[in-house]
Amino acid sequence: MNAECVTQEKKTFCGICEASCGLIATVDGDTVTALRPDPDHPSSRGFACIKGLSFHAVVTDPDRVVEPMRRLPSGEFAPATWEEAFDDIGERLRAVQRSHGTESIGVAWGNPAAWNYTGTLAITGLASALKTKHHYSSASVDVNNYWVAADMMFGATTVNLLPDFAHTAFALIIGANPVVSHGSLVTTGRIRDVLRDIPKRGGRVVVVDPRRTETARLFEHVGITPGADAWLLGAMLRVLFDEDLIDVAELNRTCTGLDELRDLASRFDVGNAAAQTGIDSTVIVDLARSLAAAPSATVYGRCGASLGRHSTLTKFLLDTLAVVTGNIDRRGGMVFPYPMIDIAEMSVKSGQTSRGTWTTRVHGVPEVNGTAPIACLSKEITTAGRGQLRALITMSNNIVTSAPDSVGTAAALDELDFMVALDPYITETSKHADWVLPPALWLEREGFPVFTQGQATEPNAQWVAPVVPPRGQAREDWRIIDEIARRIGLVPSAAPGAQLLGRLGVRFTPMAAMDLLLRIGPHGDLFGLRRKGLSRKKLMATQGAVKLAECCPVGVLVDKLHTPDKRIRLGQPELIAEADLLTKDSDRREFPLRLFTIRELRSHNTWLHNVPRLMSGDRRCRAFVHPDIAAAKGVGAGDDIRITSPWGQIVVPVELDDAIAANAVGMTHGWGHSGGWTLATAAGGASYNALTPSGGDHIDRPSGNAFLNGIPVSIDVGH
Repeated sequence: MNAECVTQEKKTFCGICEASCGLIATVDGDTVTALRPDPDHPSSRGFACIKGLSFHAVVTDPDRVVEPMRRLPSGEFAPATWEEAFDDIGERLRAVQRSHGTESIGVAWGNPAAWNYTGTLAITGLASALKTKHHYSSASVDVNNYWVAADMMFGATTVNLLPDFAHTAFALIIGANPVVSHGSLVTTGRIRDVLRDIPKRGGRVVVVDPRRTETARLFEHVGITPGADAWLLGAMLRVLFDEDLIDVAELNRTCTGLDELRDLASRFDVGNAAAQTGIDSTVIVDLARSLAAAPSATVYGRCGASLGRHSTLTKFLLDTLAVVTGNIDRRGGMVFPYPMIDIAEMSVKSGQTSRGTWTTRVHGVPEVNGTAPIACLSKEITTAGRGQLRALITMSNNIVTSAPDSVGTAAALDELDFMVALDPYITETSKHADWVLPPALWLEREGFPVFTQGQATEPNAQWVAPVVPPRGQAREDWRIIDEIARRIGLVPSAAPGAQLLGRLGVRFTPMAAMDLLLRIGPHGDLFGLRRKGLSRKKLMATQGAVKLAECCPVGVLVDKLHTPDKRIRLGQPELIAEADLLTKDSDRREFPLRLFTIRELRSHNTWLHNVPRLMSGDRRCRAFVHPDIAAAKGVGAGDDIRITSPWGQIVVPVELDDAIAANAVGMTHGWGHSGGWTLATAAGGASYNALTPSGGDHIDRPSGNAFLNGIPVSIDVGH
């Protein structure tokens, strides 16, 4: 038998969601025939969901782009060679450089980049080399508020507190559904089991959500009006101050700005909060008292709380509640990560974290970590003037579906002089590109979970080789970006001296850069000086992941703070102004309901809708409303309804569900496909983001985060 056809098993990890579960791939020749959970992985411990276990179908998908594709004048795509692609891309980008400067070339990258460390280093490095303000990432959809609140409080954007669910006595979960999402901005293996253990040991789990989600059904559920999270959290903070449930002396030792925080809390009257949230005032008071009385407590919020109009204020209040109740840097509270490579610390030392060092050209929104809000992208294309976005390079970013204002974004892309997309499919976004270039997928490239290992509550390290070679002519993203950069005389790197070295013919690979950071870090081998230390070579020779510790350490607060006086900053005038905006009365008569997104177990953002196994059964785009709302509108189960917001209108089928708050509309997101992915397009549906606003007037101003949850809408019988 040919040795190349021998069936093998190779350990890897899932590159779809933040859980990064350990997997074992069955490989026959150059094909992955099956994926199953790795029982020995120190975090996931034999768990994996259907998304990860089905991903080899994406690798072999007949609709996948596996050779460079050029868009013809007809709008159709035709294959070409890599040399033809790079020659044309280089020529056309140089023309933009000559006419408008490199600042008119932009880059945009999406969520899959978080599991593609080489591609991420290359695309962010290219943005740095271009010296462009047109640097857009999916972070401004749902997570920049985390980074801004961290900078305000802890002195650096990359500081991220993790909920120590495994040891907590009280878990308050706001706008998160970890039973389905498996955790976001926290990596806790088998998170469903970990949460269910809390009540078993006498603790309490409270889930605040507009919907009785899969997580909420297992615990205490408190329904809330979509987008009203800051009202609840601010009112809880007010109760803590009013009832003297705060250790003022201790807080004055570790924090500054307590008087300003008290002033912020005074904006939130409990009675007003009850009206805004739909939560009885007695429940709000009970939650505050329970949080203060718990032996340990976690205060965790995610996408539901991160997509609202005032999401930085919301995140600040989440972390502040942990601080004022003594639950930061505490076992069973909110803890600091203990990563394989401390990207947060490295970023601070190298000056790669930033906020407000420049503002966007059209709307004047401050940058975050060198990126501009994706909600501002379309106006940067359509607004003339110096620095206008003329050419765009995207990497795994379906902007048209995932970013605000789907209709306006699609129209804006057609006004670009030139566009290149690195994407495995012809999507709603990449179909607007002049070139679609085929990237290797996560089973076809080496990797380690640099993003998720930095937020693991069970610290571990893993670095894996490709499971199979790239299909067809696909190439790793970083190699594609590096060649594009060569054609315009640049090195895709933010490292000091990289451009000079490039002119001398020296270009360092992303693998070498990350291996260096690992080896000089606390877990590294110091180039052989630490016998038990780690390196890329050692980890790739290891079957599976290596446990670094049983849990994240505590007692490290001073080391993790980057404020000049090593104290947490609670006084934030910018957020007092945000609270004043929030508490202004709003007219709800025309749009009395609030729209929010629903996460599905077999979906992930805007893709995985082309995998037959994941699309089996009743998979379709749909909205959910409470039966009382439907009856008032004369709507029955299965009817089409028209959802109207101030920014758009769509028609979708409706399901009646008493798990939905009576003042809300829930909708599955990521649908409304077009382009070359056959099954996804045939599934139909409408884009959630056709109802959401773009531009600088309807975003979370401190962070630039998009406004996607709590959208004011009305519903009627569809036409």
